[in-house]
Amino acid sequence: MNNKDRQQIAHWVELLLDDQISAAEFEQLEQVIANDSDAQDLYLQLRYLDARLLLDGVHLAATRPAVRRDDKVSTANGDTRTANRHQTISPTRRFIGVLAIVAVFPFLLVWWAMPPRDVPSVIIAEITDSSDAVWAECMLPTAVGSQLSAGRLKIDRGLVTIRFKSGAEVILESPAELQLETAMRGTLHAGIAVVEVPESAHGFTIATPTAEAIDHGTAFAVIVDASRNVSSIEVLAGEVEVRHAKTDSSRRLFKQQHLTATEDKLLESTVPPTDLESKTAIRDVPSDLSFQRVTTAMGHGRDATISRGFVHGHKSDGLVLIKNPLEGYDQYSRKGYFSFDLSSISNEQVAAARFVLTLQPSGLGFASRVSDCSFTVYGLTNEARDDWSTQHVDWQTAPANLSGATELDTNQVQKIGRFVVTRGQQYGQVAVEGQELVDFLNADTNNSVTFIVVRDTKEERENGLVHGFASRTNAAAAPPTLLIRAESAADRR
Repeated sequence: MNNKDRQQIAHWVELLLDDQISAAEFEQLEQVIANDSDAQDLYLQLRYLDARLLLDGVHLAATRPAVRRDDKVSTANGDTRTANRHQTISPTRRFIGVLAIVAVFPFLLVWWAMPPRDVPSVIIAEITDSSDAVWAECMLPTAVGSQLSAGRLKIDRGLVTIRFKSGAEVILESPAELQLETAMRGTLHAGIAVVEVPESAHGFTIATPTAEAIDHGTAFAVIVDASRNVSSIEVLAGEVEVRHAKTDSSRRLFKQQHLTATEDKLLESTVPPTDLESKTAIRDVPSDLSFQRVTTAMGHGRDATISRGFVHGHKSDGLVLIKNPLEGYDQYSRKGYFSFDLSSISNEQVAAARFVLTLQPSGLGFASRVSDCSFTVYGLTNEARDDWSTQHVDWQTAPANLSGATELDTNQVQKIGRFVVTRGQQYGQVAVEGQELVDFLNADTNNSVTFIVVRDTKEERENGLVHGFASRTNAAAAPPTLLIRAESAADRR
């Protein structure tokens, strides 16, 4: 809690004590105190100080004569003046002061007896993935892999995936704000949440300011328009129960059914499959729920940058760097290598796939000095070289690598596809998909595939941008990812 937050709480408490606080302000104060232990401590301290001051006033009034506003008092030189500074404390105010101390004292005893703040909190969730994420101020950690206790997360840009201990997975689409409460419950205050719930988390609940959605199936989406205080719930698969916050009325929704919860009531509607985009309040769902996700951070996956020359000080942790430099600056050439462990789909046929990279600023070169840049993705067909190591791979030993910035041994690779990064773009995702990618994955025989990415567009001016893509160790963005829709032999019958 920063100084601005403390000042705001103090202001609300002052208004509360003077009986001048509005209903909206009182609700905000209640919400802050309920969700922040530091705010609770500050509130108790302020109430205690006020009560002490009031009680001190009661004591003073009992031990000195009361002076009315119109009483005359004598001065040292014999003159008289009106006493307008000291007044007795009103009986009502005295009574409030005594009540305040009586009310606050038990809480203070508990507060003083509380254990130190470094007692471990109960872990209820984990951040498992993020994509182009820019976080607002959060009390909880925000790096991928962070273990989360109860608290609030707020994201200004990008996507973030949170897996609760119950097994429920919540994908936030920015801008969004989520309160983590228990392993089985959270409250979405703003933005979009797409929720996948396994059998282990049956009953998982996402609350909103106007309703709560209780899972009885597998997947649903929630959107909160905070400016209008309206919530929308849509079932993507299975069944969801929606309860209205004010009236306690409820509805059961099934796949492709959509409901809006205003402050006063629930408004239900069915979304025709052919008209889904135009009818639903939910924007494009940020993940295809039918795709299995494999990253370079899973299994024996890995990723690496190879550089043609030794580039002092030009390494970036958490990034794979790719560049096709200006003629004569060949030592700055860089290529990206990405390996995926496919053991999770070893007995299945790939029906569709997408190779996804997340752009991140490298801090090397200037974006203004490069135009739109085209990249080509190759698949390594020489499976004997799939065992390359991140510790030992370099320009001389990398599989299928040749001397030029875009050159590879065509006897060991096949072209998978191309993508373009527009001039100045340093955030967002790029992807390659299509039959070439599907065929390459289905031809795999060792449960391991390697992709090599080169930048076809050559630099035209020196000090051009080195393009950076999030690696498996990046704390803020999604690692290189394969999205795979597979089907078993039984599915193909």
